[in-house]
This record gives sequence, C-alpha cells and structure tokens, in this order.
Amino acid sequence: AGERRLVRYASDILIVGAGVGGLSLGLRLASKGYRVRILQQREPPPAKRPEMVQPHGLQAFAELGLLDRLMAKRVARVECFRFSQIQGEPLCRVDYRILDHPYPYALIALPGQTRRVLLDGLRAHPAVHIHWGARLTGALRRDKQVVGATAVENGQEREFHALVTVGADGSHSRLREVLGLACRVKRYPNAFLGLFVNRPAGLARVFDRQVGYYLGRGEILGIFPCAPTVLCLLYMVPADGTSGMHEQRLEALKSRIADIEPRLRDSSLASLTAWEQVSCLLPVQVRAARWVAEGAALLGDAAHACHPHVAQGSFQAMEDAKVLAEVLDVCLSRGEFSARALAPYEEIRRPVVERLQQVANEYVWLWETKNPVLARLRDRIFRNVGERPELLYRVAAIEAGIESGPLTFAERLQALGLCA
Repeated sequence: AGERRLVRYASDILIVGAGVGGLSLGLRLASKGYRVRILQQREPPPAKRPEMVQPHGLQAFAELGLLDRLMAKRVARVECFRFSQIQGEPLCRVDYRILDHPYPYALIALPGQTRRVLLDGLRAHPAVHIHWGARLTGALRRDKQVVGATAVENGQEREFHALVTVGADGSHSRLREVLGLACRVKRYPNAFLGLFVNRPAGLARVFDRQVGYYLGRGEILGIFPCAPTVLCLLYMVPADGTSGMHEQRLEALKSRIADIEPRLRDSSLASLTAWEQVSCLLPVQVRAARWVAEGAALLGDAAHACHPHVAQGSFQAMEDAKVLAEVLDVCLSRGEFSARALAPYEEIRRPVVERLQQVANEYVWLWETKNPVLARLRDRIFRNVGERPELLYRVAAIEAGIESGPLTFAERLQALGLCA
C-alpha cells in the first residue's frame, strides 16, 4: 500500500473548539462572508449542571438572530435570585425586573441547548465547516507567523491553513499550549456536584421564575429551574474530596440536601441512585499572559476562565467573539494579521473580564467562608444590600452582565452598614 496523501485545507479563519464562543465567532465571521473551519476533538459529554444565559447574553443571541430559537427550547425564565441562610431566615432577593434592559430576565437551559441553537444557525452558512473528531497536534508557522494548525482526523494527519487561528478550546486549551502562551491557572478549594431531579409539586411555585441559594458556613446549595418539570441542584464540596465517590456517600449527599430543602426529600431525590447521575465541576481561573500572537488569538476560557459564581462564562465568550469578529474584519480587509493588528481585541476585552474575575474571587471569599465571624458579616451584607435599592440595582447589573466592575469603596461601606 502506498503512503497516504497529506490532506490540506485552506480557510480565512481556523477556530479550535466548537463551544459557545467558537461557534459564535464562526457565525459572525460567516455572516461577513469569510470562510471558516472549526476543529472539535470530540463531542463534550453532557454535564449535570444548568446553562444560564444572562440578560446581556440574550441580547447577543438576538443580535445573531437566534433568540427565538433559544426561547423555543425547553428553558426556564428566571427573574429573581433568592438568597437564604441554610435552615435560617431569608437574606436578600436580587430581581432582574428592576434593570433598565430589553431582557430583564435570564434563561436557564438544559445542558447543550445553547450550543445546539448556535449549530442550527450555522447550517445556514455553507462557508463554515466543522471537523468533528479532529485532534489538534501542532501549529503551522511561516517564520514567527502562525498560519494554521495540524490535527489528526479519522486517524490521518491533516493540515489546516488559515490567515488567523483562534483558540476557543476551553480552560485547558491545547492551542494555547502549542503556541507557548503562558498563563496562570488558579484552582479553587471547593467544587460543585451537579444533579438533575424532578421538580416536586411542593416547589412548583417556590422556584417559579427564581433561583434559590442556601448559604451556610462552608456550605452552599443552589436550586435552579431548568425546564417546566426539572430542577438542577448544585452542592458545594471540598475539591480534594471529590475522588472515590461511592453509594454510601451518595446517600449522605441526598440526606444533606433533603435536610436543607425538605421538599426535595422523596419525589425528587428518590430517583438519584448512582454516582453516574452526578457530575463534578472543578472551578478554575485562567489568566493568559497574552491573548494574541502573530496570526493567532485566544477566546473565552482559553484566555480568561472565571469562577461560575458570576454565571457569565458563555456570555463573556460570546462578547469576545463579537469584538474579535470586528477586529478580524479590519485585519482581513487590510491583509495584516500580526499580534499588533490583533491587539485591539485584547485591549478592549481584557479589562472587562479581569474586573469580572475580581468580582468572582470576592464572591468565593465571602460566600464560601467557613469562618463564623465572616459568615455573619456576609449575611449582614446581603441584608443591607436587600434594603438599599441603589445597591440592589448594582448587584443585579453585575450579575446580568450589564456592568463588570466590583462595588465601589462607598458602596462597600453602605453594604456593611457603615454609612447611609
């Protein structure tokens, strides 16, 4: 048998990763008439956690002409986030309806729904080709310029030539590694176990259009409506205790969740019988030293993964795609693909996501604390925020993706109750 012929592909833009960010970028570039190829190593396994699309994310879907398709899915509309003490009193209600925004609510979808909507939208663009099962193996370079990548597809090495190569392949980005772009990865001390349960009749109204957070000392339970009859539960556990799960621990998990929210005890948790029904989210923060290189860029979690407490990972990836598409349009019109030409993308987006990462780290420090004094301070802050309309608006705007900066010094003093 003769040697296999090396297959080469050419496109304007090569995107590594078919997540929300990569697909959004592909859609925006395709609508401008550019040829796009997307590499996806494998279809990601379904996660046992909700997909939340914040108000600004809904606006991004509307800009892509896909909001109606998203609304047609089995999604839950959420207008309010209710914070309570574990086995204690209510703390605060953050209501999106106070926002001056065309979409004063969030949508919570079952896993994979948002990606499917974007994939449906891409079917109208024949200039976009997705290579499923393509495993990235290296970068193609001409001198210092990245001019594409190599990948193994169907057991055969292939070359994908492009004017610009974009890494949208998540926090453990293989393209970032191949390009030698340094990054700092922060691993948080706590993880989240995710599981889906049926919504019991007793909770039909309790979680109608609202998310519930139960906060204790070093303990959090989140309850998210995902569909008319489905709830997703997220329960915080130490990250170093997530290995070696077994049935006895599953029963202990169910028992503790039922202690926190007794109405879940029978009809909902009874169907949870094996650890295979539970997924584990290990949050990380990624800060890439540079988002752009000669002929290449990073997008979404590959550049700036953020803790899920702010629930904006997908939206921020879509915002990256929006800005990067405009910068790439200028680069393609000029025929210049240097790091300097791509730099405006990073200059616009990096300050926004770094402010959001700061907010997320403050949430981790305060929400997840085991310190009894700090926990009492946290509860006081929640109550004070709930009693001050101007602070409630700021907190809602940050959560919704409308504002990215943390509270000012004066606002922090108000939250602590130290000034009017």
